[in-house]
Parts: sequence; structure tokens; C-alpha cells
Amino acid sequence: MTDSSETKSTKRKPSRARRAFGYGTIIFGVGCIFVVDQFNLIMNASQSLEEPAFVVFEHPILLRHGTVIAAEMPEILQDRFGEFQFVKRIGGLPGDEITIDADGSPCVNDHCYPLWIKDGQPVAARIAPGVIPDGHYAVFGTSPDSLDSRYSVIGLISKDQLIGRGWPLPVMADFREAGL
Repeated sequence: MTDSSETKSTKRKPSRARRAFGYGTIIFGVGCIFVVDQFNLIMNASQSLEEPAFVVFEHPILLRHGTVIAAEMPEILQDRFGEFQFVKRIGGLPGDEITIDADGSPCVNDHCYPLWIKDGQPVAARIAPGVIPDGHYAVFGTSPDSLDSRYSVIGLISKDQLIGRGWPLPVMADFREAGL
């Protein structure tokens, strides 16, 4: 008969490396959940930008010319597209000047954005020339038939309307061509 106080446990403690791996896995998992919570996948259903999809980080940082942004849908488009986000590229930053070229197209920093002409007329009144004020951005699609800051009905997007900054997703096939 043996005394239970004299028996030694045969269960071994995990090694340091094994514990470190376990803790590392937990930290990595929590980090992944945090990162995934900060990103959205945005599908570009229109042809206003060349890329069909974007990963959007919800906290807009490093806003500069050419940056893709997601913003709240402008009021004029709320009824038709209210549940979607307004995704365009920044063409003008605070302090940049909007001018009008000989064709009537708005220009920012010598880059002009042709107006969408339908039945011989622009689809809407163009934006007025002037300096972009602090806290506002001129945003444009890459297609001339994009309803964006070219037109006064959209105008400039305020910093308060910004939802996030987007990066093009490397998609092998453009889902828009498949009719999806």
C-alpha cells in the first residue's frame, strides 16, 4: 500500500517553447479578429473606377492625390444607392484649386475631368471653380460617366463623410463582365 502523498505526478508541464507557441497563437488570433473588424470588402458595381473590388480600412489615413476613399453616399444618391458606399479617388486636397478648361471640364492640378455628356448636354451642372477648403476633398472616378465632384450635385466630400481608405484587391477576373 502506498501513501497518496508520496506518489509523484507523472503529468509533465509544457515546455517553454510550447507555452510561447500557445500564447503566440492566441495573440495572433485576437490580432486577426481586430484587423478583420477594421476592414471592409467593397465591390465596385459601377464602371466609375477601373478596379472591381477594394479592401477598405475604416480609419482614413494618409489621404493624398490618387488615394481611393469610401464615403457616405451623397444625399442626391441616397434613395437609389443609400445602402452602399461612395467609392472614388481623391483628385483634389484642401488648398488645391479647381479651374475650368476650355471644354468646360473641371481641372485640379492640371488634371482635367471630362464631363459626362448625354443628349449633347452635361448630365448636371459642373462644380464651381475655386480653392478646396480645409476638411474637404474633390473625388473623381476614372470614367467620364462617373457622378462625382465634377458636378455641383455631388460637390466636395467633407472629412466627416469619409468612411475609410481603400486599396485595390488583386482580383483575377472582373465580376462586372460576368454580369454578377
